Amino acid sequence: MGAPRRKFRLRPKKTGAKKRIRVKSHVKRLVAAGFDEKSLAKLTSREIREKLARSRKRKKTA
Repeated sequence: MGAPRRKFRLRPKKTGAKKRIRVKSHVKRLVAAGFDEKSLAKLTSREIREKLARSRKRKKTA
């Protein structure tokens, strides 16, 4: 006799809505750092995250 399964303890799935919220906040941070909003609008979410990581590295070294 095994223990009952606890499905509610599974890790929650990522949703597209929350991802869009995260990307939108990343764009706001990049605009505040001096990037052009029009050029950021053309980028994919992965490219936005990469630019954000690079800008963070630049701040640490500066």
